[in-house]
Amino acid sequence: MPMKTEAVIFDLDNTLINRKLAFRAYSEHFIDRFASVRDARQKEEFVEFMRVSDRDSYRDKREMALECLAAFPLKNPETTAEELLDHWFAEFYNYTVLMDGTLDVLERLKRKNIKLGLITNGSPHAQHAKIDKAQIREYFDVVIVSGEAGFHKPDKRLFELALSRLEAKPENSWYVGDHPRNDVFGATSAGLKAVWLRGFMDWHRDLDEPEHRIDSLDEIIALIDKA
Repeated sequence: MPMKTEAVIFDLDNTLINRKLAFRAYSEHFIDRFASVRDARQKEEFVEFMRVSDRDSYRDKREMALECLAAFPLKNPETTAEELLDHWFAEFYNYTVLMDGTLDVLERLKRKNIKLGLITNGSPHAQHAKIDKAQIREYFDVVIVSGEAGFHKPDKRLFELALSRLEAKPENSWYVGDHPRNDVFGATSAGLKAVWLRGFMDWHRDLDEPEHRIDSLDEIIALIDKA
């Protein structure tokens, strides 16, 4: 007899919120604010430069600021890396945008009396700001940010911590995320049923193929119903 799903835990960036779209919108604003741009083509080149420099959010932001400072012709030549960094932390969360279907999925899971958790890598300031901007905190029984926990995904201790706080067994719990190693491998190593949300990162060839994969958030409902 199948076991009842006790909990579903989500990643944040490029899972519940579309960081890819948010980063592009922020990059356009950043360039308008700080760079002297010749034309639309050059602006697009600068946007692409920032996308590559960001490394899917895994680049140290000070390093990225220094790289932009060196690469862009600035409106004010006296602009410092600290100013660029301050701008990032003050403004980026304002560009947070929900992934298609996020609210519907969270509400449907809540109606099933399933506990909900959120685990995200990053700094407490940045990640909590995005969660609140997206107005989704109320859906979660547990929110864990790696910068507060002291270790980050794929460390299985993060997943075990979430399960402990949710009072849920790993074999009766799901984890949904876009990152092959941090999300799928990490959750699997902690005994959860991991689901890879495709479309943002290529699968890592050194990892076993995922058992569960989806192309949109709402597909998680059917997976749970069939379990």
